[in-house]
Amino acid sequence: MTRAVLGSTHGPFIGLRPFLARDRHLFLGRDEETTALVRAWSRHRLTVLHGDNGVGKTSLVRAGAAPALADRGHTVLATGDLCFDPSFPAAVLPAQNPYTRALLALWSPREFPTHGPGTSVVDFLRTHTTTDRYGRSRPLFAVLDQTELLLRRSAVPEQWRKDFLDELFGALEEEIGEHLHLLVIVRTGHLDEFRRLVDKREIEHAEVALEPFTPDIAHAVVAGSLTRAGSGVGAAEPHRLVEEARTIRAVGDSSLPRTGTIEPALLQLLGLTLWEEPRKDPSTLVPEDHAEIDRALAERLSGVLEEVAAEHLIPADVPRAWLRELVLCGGRSPTGSARGDPHGPPPPRVVHTLEDRHLVTLHDHGSGHVLRHPRLARPLMVAAPPCDVRRPSTWTDGERLSVANGARVRGERALAAEHAERALSSRPSPEPWTRALFAALLGDLAFERGEHRAAAERYAEAARSCAAIGEGAAVSRLLVAEARNRLLMGERSAALAILTAVEGRVHGDPSLRTGIAQVLWSAGQARSALDVLDGALVGGGGITEARRTRGEIRAEVRENERRRA
Repeated sequence: MTRAVLGSTHGPFIGLRPFLARDRHLFLGRDEETTALVRAWSRHRLTVLHGDNGVGKTSLVRAGAAPALADRGHTVLATGDLCFDPSFPAAVLPAQNPYTRALLALWSPREFPTHGPGTSVVDFLRTHTTTDRYGRSRPLFAVLDQTELLLRRSAVPEQWRKDFLDELFGALEEEIGEHLHLLVIVRTGHLDEFRRLVDKREIEHAEVALEPFTPDIAHAVVAGSLTRAGSGVGAAEPHRLVEEARTIRAVGDSSLPRTGTIEPALLQLLGLTLWEEPRKDPSTLVPEDHAEIDRALAERLSGVLEEVAAEHLIPADVPRAWLRELVLCGGRSPTGSARGDPHGPPPPRVVHTLEDRHLVTLHDHGSGHVLRHPRLARPLMVAAPPCDVRRPSTWTDGERLSVANGARVRGERALAAEHAERALSSRPSPEPWTRALFAALLGDLAFERGEHRAAAERYAEAARSCAAIGEGAAVSRLLVAEARNRLLMGERSAALAILTAVEGRVHGDPSLRTGIAQVLWSAGQARSALDVLDGALVGGGGITEARRTRGEIRAEVRENERRRA
């Protein structure tokens, strides 16, 4: 999100964010792993890439395997994180699993939000599988990242998670699924649970493990990165940086044990931190004074912890005190309590975020957490809030929206709502489009809570913002969402009036037509609903929700006719 978390986009090091396709020239040391992953991904319907957090799983896919397959002419669907997009309100097609909609929006962003919503995974594969000149189906390569979100205990509704995984794996078992090559990325701590899910299916799969760097590979990575960046840093610096990453400088301990491996995330964090520090000698990267290194790391970690706290709207001392407790307990705290901390231990959602930032990881036996990188123990003990940290008041509209949407995807609805409310009441006010998205997000959250009046008002507010900037398609979607909530409130005439105003403007949007038909059906106008659905299913195709809705309405009409006869 912000600089402290993501790191710089320039120079030889990238910090804590994953490598992307644009960083391929700096993604080094993983040639063998890239080859192994491409081989497994190409040969199996389902491939599981697993490893600890911070070992570089996402980077291996986005900067290694996916570009390598694309270079060979294969179709690789877009990679990224799941996101519930409020530009398509949940109340338009509430029966569709939001994770399915988020995944397909990620895989095919050009189709959303006007044509893709309401489609199942199987129908997506039917419409996106292509053939070569001999009529053979081409493979379709896709990724599901951060699968632990769907496996670990969280606020995400259990039924959403279960149904989504059932649909995804069920698609692989279909005949059309033989053309899909799905790569699932999961942390090793959740691998056994994932295996139990797969074992229930008749899907042959491959597993690829990703390990940390050896010292020799880490040295080659740093040397290569510095060379490609044209840094002019001395030849001895790669060795010094690797040794600094390996050395555990415990608090009050004069001994200096060294780790046998180096975590890629730590290497990038340390490299970026030192690279951005003012250097007296441009030919050096690692200062002789280790206290200076700890100070620089402490400042960067303070920024990260401040941002974690800001995202969760808690005091910054909460995650900081808990991490210090891990250090004081020898890097292990099964109870998660923080001695002397007036705020108490952080909620599980905060600990999950610290996992995602590669600062902690699950203990081998799952009984608690341990510090992910022992090298950070001493910097964490001296970390204090930096004076120039970026607090929510200085976030951009996009950063605010990203934080709120991220909380919603994780099932943290109250947190998402609080961020959206704060954004809408901030000064200066967000620009109209972003303001509409915040209002739509609040409408979605109210709809999911069953608070239909509040949802209708938020959708109407968002529609007014979109109308002010000429976003007619977005206005139509929001009005259909409002109409559904008006109907659920018992305001049938108001709901039908809204649909009448919208219906003539949605000729090219089958998903929106389906939403209109569903509301008409609920209002007792089954015949009108079928007429609207015929437009959504022109040519015999159409979206999954449209076909399902039409089938249910026809069955109801037949049953009513049978009873009257």
